[in-house]
Amino acid sequence: MNTGQEQQAEQTTIPVKKVRKEPNRLVKYILNHKLVFSLIFALVVVFLWGQWRIGKLEKQQKALVETYNLKMDSTQLANMMVTSKAFSWAVRSDMLRNNPDQVQLYLSNIVGEPHIKKAFIVDAEKSLIILSSDKKEEGTPFLDVAAMQTKVTYYQQRDSVVRFISPYMGLNRKAGISVIEADFK
Repeated sequence: MNTGQEQQAEQTTIPVKKVRKEPNRLVKYILNHKLVFSLIFALVVVFLWGQWRIGKLEKQQKALVETYNLKMDSTQLANMMVTSKAFSWAVRSDMLRNNPDQVQLYLSNIVGEPHIKKAFIVDAEKSLIILSSDKKEEGTPFLDVAAMQTKVTYYQQRDSVVRFISPYMGLNRKAGISVIEADFK
């Protein structure tokens, strides 16, 4: 019986040949040109890294430009506040001397400065524009109640136009306010 089982085992066992699978033509080509493809891969990696780095640097540059612009805006505002105070002192001295022609000359000169679009003087008692760089505005009412009640120099910002408001005092009361409008854009 043993011999029968051995014969059966021999008959059922089929010799298996190991078939070597040949790589396709693309794989053969890549394997034959390893150096070229590794250099191309390295080039793609360096390009992608460079693009990522450029994007990061552009974001940093944008943040720096924005910070710079904010600092410049605050510096310009501070400088204009000082200018507005000095302007109101000059206006006060000539208004107390009853010299409106000199004040009109101040208004004309200050409008000639960069960024300054308009300047005018408001009578505190009547709330009327008494002198202006724009002659059409003279005699018109000044309707900004907050500006009429102020006792300190301040500014109001609407869009790109900034209005600097400086009160000036007479001998014992508020005589009026000087207003300078500037456009920093």
